[in-house]
Parts: sequence; structure tokens; C-alpha cells
Amino acid sequence: MTSIIMLFAAALALVGFIHFARRFGLAWSMRRWCRTQGRVLTAEMRRGKRKAFEGSLLYDPVLRYSYAVGDRVFESSTFTHQAVRNAERLTSEFISRCQKHPELPVYYHPGDPAQAVIQPMPWQGSALGATGFALLLALLATGLFSA
Repeated sequence: MTSIIMLFAAALALVGFIHFARRFGLAWSMRRWCRTQGRVLTAEMRRGKRKAFEGSLLYDPVLRYSYAVGDRVFESSTFTHQAVRNAERLTSEFISRCQKHPELPVYYHPGDPAQAVIQPMPWQGSALGATGFALLLALLATGLFSA
């Protein structure tokens, strides 16, 4: 019975490791994205279609900015990568601060400048998660094979 529990725990640890390793790979690749200066076009909170539990309409962050790469001008509305859990809250906080600063740094993919974000994904948390799950997986695998 104990080996079944350890096998199940090892499977969960493997899933956790794969999840964090993929996030780490994405965040690590964003470190190579180029930086340019951008300009805020729209930064406001608009009433959305989603409702709170008591029935009131919620506000959605609306962010639009432009940036130039070479002789081309691009527009984007992406604050950070969609894999970031609290991206909407971070965007809302950014909007409340950016009214004072119409200029902003923009990070864009060097091979596809139309892909841009204002805040790249942090890689440290994903690296820590992947390392922790790898260690847990190694411990569980050692316990399974020694039993």
C-alpha cells in the first residue's frame, strides 16, 4: 500500500516538475527579448461584462501601447505573458501608476517584434519550483526502488 502512495506521489511530483520546467523555459527565453521605448496610448479601467458574486459589473484593465522596432511601429495590449497567474491584477496596478508616465520600456521577441510585453515573466520562481519538484521526485524514486 505504501508503494502505491509513493508511486502516486512520484507521478504528482513529475507533473509538478514538468509544469515548472516549461514555465522556466518560457521565462528564461524571455530574458533574450530586446528592449525598446514605448508610449502609452490607452490606460484605463472599463466596465466589463463579468459580474461579481453580488451582481455588480467588474471593471477590466484596458492597456494599449505603441513601440518602434527599426522603421516599423507596432501596437500591443499585452502587459505580461498569459502564463502569469495574476496578470490582470498586475495590469490594473500598472494602469493606476502609468497615468503619470506616458513612456515605458517594452520588451519584444527578436524574431517576431509584434510579440511584446511590458513586464517579462520572472524566471526565478519557476526555477525554484522545478528544482524543488525534481528533488522530491528523486527522493520518491529512491524510496520506490529501495523498497
